[in-house]
Amino acid sequence: MSYNVFDILRELDSIVDFARAKLQWDILFFINSRGPSSVSEIAEGTNNSKKAVIDAIRKLIEKELIIKVKYDVYDLSEKGKQVLNKLNYFTSHTVSTQNGVDGGNNVLSNIDNPSQNYYLLELIKMSLLNNGILPIDKVSRELGISKQTVKYYLELFMRKKIFKKVNKKSLLGKNVQTVVLTNEGRKIAYKVPSLIRIKNNLFLRLLLKMTFSISYESALMKLMVFFALSSPIIIYYDGDVPIRVIGILWLYMLVFTSLLSIFAYLTMR
Repeated sequence: MSYNVFDILRELDSIVDFARAKLQWDILFFINSRGPSSVSEIAEGTNNSKKAVIDAIRKLIEKELIIKVKYDVYDLSEKGKQVLNKLNYFTSHTVSTQNGVDGGNNVLSNIDNPSQNYYLLELIKMSLLNNGILPIDKVSRELGISKQTVKYYLELFMRKKIFKKVNKKSLLGKNVQTVVLTNEGRKIAYKVPSLIRIKNNLFLRLLLKMTFSISYESALMKLMVFFALSSPIIIYYDGDVPIRVIGILWLYMLVFTSLLSIFAYLTMR
């Protein structure tokens, strides 16, 4: 059976949002490789808490992608198997841009497994939110993987001509080698609805710039840490006039960033 690969990508993204549902994909991949598994096994295998796994499983059941076998043991449903089959089809075939835009050149070919597909989309998302540049250190921290793992995937995707290394001038005038998203990589991004929403999300981009982040989750974490650490100081020194002024500004900043975070989240949906 022949599929249009970008139609597959849109369908998969509409079922399990590539940009915001990593744990759900991890659970599907885990069950697919291990077979029927308990919550404890999934939590340990995906390195997540049981609470987070249970919440993700509930969403996957609602989407009819997994089923409860017995007690707390879960397996892929027929729909879940079909979704992974389509994902495997997407990742094992050459993806070309449609309508001859690129003159027939291949954009992506022979991706070996679904996890590579996930990291491809994560790296594209982070580069889009950072003006096409991919900072390896930040990517490593925010994805929770080692720099070596990031470099492994980057080398793989650079061979596919999705990313490339370029020399850029640093603030001190030195030449620094930087990884950037290529035009072929952008063509892939513009075919994924959730990535388009993120790229055009002005609220999210402002939030990320304010917090020096490249992901929504990281930005929220930094804001929570900042306000949690600063609030006791503001309260303790509230009697001093300078601190009172700072406290008012702090309060306005709290309200502003809270609203900004809400609007960023809503416009990602």
